Amino acid sequence: MEAIGIILLISMIIEIAVLIFLSNLVKKEKYSKTKEKSLTLKEKLKTLRPEQYVIGALYLLIFLTAGYFFYANMFPDNPINTSGIYELSAGDLAPTSELRSLYLDKDYILGGKTEINNQPVKMIVSEEPFNIIFNPKKVILENATGKLELSFVDVNTDVYLNDQLIIPNLKEYEKIKDFTDTEVWVKKDLTLNNYIEANDPESFIYNNFPQNTIYSFAELSGGAPIIQDYARETTRIRTTFRGYLKLAVYAEDYLEIDFTKQDLNMYIGADEYTVEIKDLQGKIYFTKTYKDDGEKKDTKVLGEEQDFDIKVNALPRNIYYITFTKDKNNPSADSTIKDIKINSNKILILDQSLPWEGFEFYTKVDSQKTIGFKYWWASKTQKIYQTGTKKDTINLDEDWFEKKYEQKLTEKGDYNFKIDVGYLWIYADAISPSKENWFYFPKSADKSLINSDIIIIDKNKLDIRGDNVVYYGQIEVNEDSKFKIQVLDELQIYFKDFKLELL
Repeated sequence: MEAIGIILLISMIIEIAVLIFLSNLVKKEKYSKTKEKSLTLKEKLKTLRPEQYVIGALYLLIFLTAGYFFYANMFPDNPINTSGIYELSAGDLAPTSELRSLYLDKDYILGGKTEINNQPVKMIVSEEPFNIIFNPKKVILENATGKLELSFVDVNTDVYLNDQLIIPNLKEYEKIKDFTDTEVWVKKDLTLNNYIEANDPESFIYNNFPQNTIYSFAELSGGAPIIQDYARETTRIRTTFRGYLKLAVYAEDYLEIDFTKQDLNMYIGADEYTVEIKDLQGKIYFTKTYKDDGEKKDTKVLGEEQDFDIKVNALPRNIYYITFTKDKNNPSADSTIKDIKINSNKILILDQSLPWEGFEFYTKVDSQKTIGFKYWWASKTQKIYQTGTKKDTINLDEDWFEKKYEQKLTEKGDYNFKIDVGYLWIYADAISPSKENWFYFPKSADKSLINSDIIIIDKNKLDIRGDNVVYYGQIEVNEDSKFKIQVLDELQIYFKDFKLELL
């Protein structure tokens, strides 16, 4: 816009100079009015001198140039534009004109033009969604794609494009770490004086904020953390489990697992367990089905104990899931596993488990956590003893038969639980056999940004430089494409520019 104004100003100066020059020429000419009137147009053209032809050409060039720039200013995406680049900026004179190839569908969404850091911008004054319409004056190929660039200034709200969050409100966050393709932002009240360094954002967050919630605009590779107090020593889980069991174990080099399988023989059918070992990223290293003890009838007599051992070598440092999955031959689990021994001091029991006898476990609380208990066997009323940061006794009497009891742990700290009877479900995201076995399980990225403590920014899609924020994306386009934009808070963001380049 400024360049066009300068060019027009120069054109006007040239025009004035030419007029002055012509005026001087007129004074020097001595043609009489009578003679001049008697000449035909053809005769007049013959009387013109060479410099007058040059001046006429200059006039024509000036008017053509001024006309082109005026037309290009009013209609920047005109048919003469063959570059495939279309732009709608805050400085445009007619942003809602349907004669444009790119225009705004609602003129009241943007306020008046102002300048921030010498940049023309317009405040978004409504939370109502609005569309930028793409209506090119030339044919667009089917399945065409475009490179989109959307620029804002002074962003203090969330921005959505086609109902997808593209720019978060970072007003309450601070950038604490830069990686090649990502940035790590954390809530201001969670920032630390010093940080443990790492080579990737996942490891950095695990080292410094292991229990905080994460929202990521980038694809996380799921790198394995380094647990500093890991030791390759045998841990024994001192209880019997019935049915499905899922463990998370941190290991390096190799993994050894010993366990005892004992069938209940309460149902007709083969009593089997399938054991699978896979890493945090989903790669399977081991799978095997452990068969029935030979008694497939419902004798109601405990079967013979079967001892098994597993060893998996050449394991990279990682967290491994070990799952014990019951067979599908019986309506309910008809076998148990017990006396589990693993050559790692870092072991978690994930999700829900079913101890078949007394059991003690530990958990750590950094934010509010809930642990659930439920017994279904009428004679198995019992008390659960809670010690540590806050002591309590949970009384699962007859009133709690077949009902889930939920214990809320609101205070940060260490909690130990002792179950004397068992025969009950335990519902918890993660527990461990003891405090020494505890480690923080890496947090996966949340699907919603609501109240997330940490935000990971993809620098390939979002460029944040001071007050200027630019979103880059690739999108399918056609001759009637609409780009829906919405902000959550009015008067909190300035629109600067929308650019579309056909690929």
